[in-house]
Amino acid sequence: MFSKILNTFGTRIVVAFINLAIAILISQVLGDSGKGLQSLVLTNISFILIFSEIVCGASLVYLTSRHSFSKLWLPSVLWALLVAVVMGILMLVLNMGLDTSLAVHTAVLSFISSFASINFRILIGREEVKKANYNTLLQPLMLIITLVVYYLVLGRRDIYGYILGLYLAYLSSSVLGVCQLRADYRSLTLSPLREYKDTLKALFKYGFLNQTSHFVQFFNLRLSYYLLNAYVDTGQVGVYSNAVSLAEALWIISNSIALVQYARVSNSTYTAYNQRLTLDLAKICFAISLPAVLILALLPAPFFQFVFGPEFGMMSTLIKILAPGVLLYGVYLILGHYYSGSGRYFMNTLAALCGLVITLACGFTLIPRFAAQGAAITASLAYSMNAVFMLVCFVKESRFKIRDFILTPTELKEYIIEIKNHYLK
Repeated sequence: MFSKILNTFGTRIVVAFINLAIAILISQVLGDSGKGLQSLVLTNISFILIFSEIVCGASLVYLTSRHSFSKLWLPSVLWALLVAVVMGILMLVLNMGLDTSLAVHTAVLSFISSFASINFRILIGREEVKKANYNTLLQPLMLIITLVVYYLVLGRRDIYGYILGLYLAYLSSSVLGVCQLRADYRSLTLSPLREYKDTLKALFKYGFLNQTSHFVQFFNLRLSYYLLNAYVDTGQVGVYSNAVSLAEALWIISNSIALVQYARVSNSTYTAYNQRLTLDLAKICFAISLPAVLILALLPAPFFQFVFGPEFGMMSTLIKILAPGVLLYGVYLILGHYYSGSGRYFMNTLAALCGLVITLACGFTLIPRFAAQGAAITASLAYSMNAVFMLVCFVKESRFKIRDFILTPTELKEYIIEIKNHYLK
């Protein structure tokens, strides 16, 4: 398992650097307003995926070991298509910060992304983490190649270079996923609709519970984008989104650990083992994340102006405000995946609702008054509330003491030895 975590972490480090290069390129070429528009496109895709992943999301990981590929695949694909069509129409009606053309592209892209996600989730459910990591790496790689050609080689200066890049990224990931699961696709059989009843019931049961928390958490993480766009301007969205992207990039540590943890917990029935595993992984996550957060928070404004452009100096202040919440939220991700892996998705929903109370109370008051800084304060408080709620629940259930969450020197040495053995073997 430790090898899978390190492989996942290494992959996500590479992905993070590619995503950073993407953010820099778009910021330098399109400025803060163009970066803001790109952020709204990606946010709207993420919003659609929340509903798509009721069936195509984490429930697939949990059910892969319990149902056949054929019984999971058809309901997932049909649901993804239905959601893309319905949400695309709603986006045209509600005008969520995008014009008609971009709204249509967003809906189509969400379906392709969902199809790629189906393959990815099934691989994770089988604990084929390395194959899934190759899939994860391909998307940003195809995107950055497209952007370089479109913006630097062809000299174009519009958002459609990013749209084209997303098409190529999602399609490439989909094709790779089909190749990785080619044996399953070759033996894919379609049964009478009545035979999908039990599978559909399970997918919606676990998926709805899990995605309810994701739906609420989406507003914790991204409502500020829409409020900034409504109360201030798209440029502020661009500056704030870059700060958030850099701060949230630190979650690759937690997400790399949690991805493997989730697959392991969902395949284990030993509660004591799962709790001890979660405790150890939370301690490792915090110990690695703390210095990374401190380094990022100490970077000065001129650094961000040099890297992203003259409009992005405020990122330094925003990251300092976000830092405490980002650090605590990393621990929340580990604790949350313990509950998800054991099928108790409602715990994540309760934690997300606690954060949403903060988001709604502060977002509509601080953002109109303090713009991007108000958004950062709101986010940091909401992240912290998520973590505190989940920590209290986990401690009460597991009967661990708070002191058990402190990483001892002996444990630290053991983890360092394991890392050395992995890379130097």
